[in-house]
Amino acid sequence: MLVVVCPSCQARLKVSPQFTGRAGKCPRCGEIITLQQGQAASSSSPPQPQNPQAAAADDDMPAIEQPDRLIRTFHYLVCDRLGLVATWEANGQGWMIRSGTTFVRAVKNADKLPAQGDFKLVELQITTRPDGSHRLEGLHVYQLAPRYALTRIERGEDAILGAIRGPGSLNRDQKAAVFRYIRDKFMRELWEDNQALVDYLTNQDYHSPGISPPTYASSPA
Repeated sequence: MLVVVCPSCQARLKVSPQFTGRAGKCPRCGEIITLQQGQAASSSSPPQPQNPQAAAADDDMPAIEQPDRLIRTFHYLVCDRLGLVATWEANGQGWMIRSGTTFVRAVKNADKLPAQGDFKLVELQITTRPDGSHRLEGLHVYQLAPRYALTRIERGEDAILGAIRGPGSLNRDQKAAVFRYIRDKFMRELWEDNQALVDYLTNQDYHSPGISPPTYASSPA
């Protein structure tokens, strides 16, 4: 991991080296940061921020990084500007893509994969509680590359993750579509007591990348 200082709020952010040359949003202030070659320092000797309050909060700052594989207990959605265009869950069907009013298997309908567009990858984070029950704990949004993001599905289920270009956000129509998916797919006991999740999907904040960002370094195998 590398460390870069946000030029706006001086927060120190842990960044994966693979993001060199890419832009991401600071989770504290929303400033867009482009990680240039040689800009970041090793996490073993992070730069000292000019703002002492930023140093105090450093340990609480989430990393700007992307998952390298689909988590089998999570669900994944892809949205275009108007709603859902693809879904994935670990049920053996692989990625499903929209075809008219229904969803079909992507591997058998590669001709229906759009080559370009403004796509967001939505990760629905489902965890298991100590009592064995499940809960939809959080949601994270990633911006995908504008070209050939969805066509990566043909290469394998995890291949679309290579098209992530940084944190993303959802507009009103996208939030409504994600909320419909949650209500249709999951029992109410799984999500209705997560007020932060409900608030995020029903408010007019169209800039935040989600709630409860995950730490992928410790994700289950």
